[in-house]
Amino acid sequence: MTQTRLSQPQGCIQIIRGIPNPHGADEAQLFLLVGDPTAAPIRNIIPPENVALPPARADLLTDPFRLKILHINDLHGHISRFTPYGPQPVFSKIVWRLREARQQCRHNPHSAVLTLSAGDDLVGAVFDELLGDDPESYELHAGYRLYSAAGIDAATLGNHDLDMGTQLLAHAISREARFPLLAANLIGSRWLAGLYYPAAILVVKGIRIGLIGLITPGGIKPQLDSGIHVTNPVQTIHNLLPAMRPLCDVMIILSHLGYSLNSNLGAVSEAGDVELARSLPLGSVHLIVGGHTHNALNEQGLSAYNIVNDIPIVQAGTLGRFVGEVDITIQHSATATNVRLTPTADLPIDEAFERQEVQPLVDRVRPVFARHLGCVAPHPDLGTDAIRNAFAADESALANFIADAMVTRCRANGYDADLAILDASNVRCGVPVGGELTFGDWFNLMPFADTIRLCWITGSQLKALLNDNARRADRPGKPHTERGFLHFSRQVRYKIDLGQSRHTAHALDITVDGLPLDEQLGRSFLISCSSFVRQAALPWQKYAGEVLHLPLLDIHPWPRLDTNLFLRDELIAYIREQGGIPASHARRDGRVQFIWNTSL
Repeated sequence: MTQTRLSQPQGCIQIIRGIPNPHGADEAQLFLLVGDPTAAPIRNIIPPENVALPPARADLLTDPFRLKILHINDLHGHISRFTPYGPQPVFSKIVWRLREARQQCRHNPHSAVLTLSAGDDLVGAVFDELLGDDPESYELHAGYRLYSAAGIDAATLGNHDLDMGTQLLAHAISREARFPLLAANLIGSRWLAGLYYPAAILVVKGIRIGLIGLITPGGIKPQLDSGIHVTNPVQTIHNLLPAMRPLCDVMIILSHLGYSLNSNLGAVSEAGDVELARSLPLGSVHLIVGGHTHNALNEQGLSAYNIVNDIPIVQAGTLGRFVGEVDITIQHSATATNVRLTPTADLPIDEAFERQEVQPLVDRVRPVFARHLGCVAPHPDLGTDAIRNAFAADESALANFIADAMVTRCRANGYDADLAILDASNVRCGVPVGGELTFGDWFNLMPFADTIRLCWITGSQLKALLNDNARRADRPGKPHTERGFLHFSRQVRYKIDLGQSRHTAHALDITVDGLPLDEQLGRSFLISCSSFVRQAALPWQKYAGEVLHLPLLDIHPWPRLDTNLFLRDELIAYIREQGGIPASHARRDGRVQFIWNTSL
């Protein structure tokens, strides 16, 4: 569903007619808001030509209306999950619940169902490969195609939806999306102009439902679209909401901001849903449907902790594990009266949807998943058990292989990297030890579209990084968790003295390119890493600072260059060059040695 976005004077928003998803809410009309709500408060909303927004239903004072919101977020393309036992349906189960709810209220003039996605509908599943590399090689956007067929009514854009580039995303929206994409605080994109909107009003059985979309300012890769900019979400809402609210019976914010600035499940920039809700006038918004931080909120019903300023905040986890449901009762006013999460595993499969819509996409991507890349050395470090149990407790042959490959591929692309670092967030599992390696094996190991980042640091900063790394290593007798421990490419060799505690752990005998690091403290090093490095460690870092009072190094302020090189693609190119993962490249060479229980 696309329209042409019209240019509006500052402070003005125009409403235009849209085409609702034909498989979506019954008896629906769609109105799209066009203009820029980021520059100034909206003083004037220009109504659609020759069309009037309907007035409020007169019978609402006597007969309550029940609006059911079904919501998903952060599906990351997991419409079907590939397992050793065959593909396991995911989205077809969600569709079963959606269709059941619609059928229950289809002929009831006092109830309706609206289905929403809070973003990140791409990146993390093998179906991403069907996007191609450019519009010429584009096949399809599996998520948007299935959302259109299932009847999703609206979605917001998430940061990962932009990962493959806005040109490809624009192509996908224009080809597949029969529902509006919303992002009020996203501006300046060369490719996406006219393909998304700040907000929409859906009129369903006479009920006017306002939807404003927000995208997180963090995690956007501007190198993929030089003009793109994400503005402060709180300011944008305050610019738009006062003018829009009088036109709506129900006001919903469709947010990909994340739960809170204090969230432990992901990086939140400028404001999360909690901070946004605190800033809003009482009664101005009835619901925030959230995403980004992968929280499974309200599993036992609406929690008092998730009601902020009288606004319920909901979020349905990630990867399709839950379907969120909110009942809003509209009579004298609109009130959320029932909130819950339903585990997708407990739902039946919509067999017709699976057969007609999903299975053709599974069949289409299966050859990609099975593509042969080479042979794997019989080293135990390459297996999943080693990755999940010992990644931060010892040297790793797999980590060595990946870090060395990063340096090689950077140099092959014209970036003269001195060394590379790798943390466990880039490695989700192992590969078949001593077996055949397929594209699917490597995709499961590295499912997300992280790009390669280059950082400039001094020798002194590198020494501080290695000492910080020693504090993050797993320790004998202590439970393992993700702390952001880094593995280094072959240029770096050092020892980790674990000491008596994390506070006393430190690095020693450090050399870089065969020379003592202490003789190179003034040298500038160009380090290769992923764009997601140490993000998964944020919850532990917060705990370590607040509870353990552990001094930790923050690497994110370092000067950096984000490249357009996708880490997974570059490593696959390296694997093909080597004929797989050979023993000569996937081995321990003593670049890091652990020393336990020595005196300081």
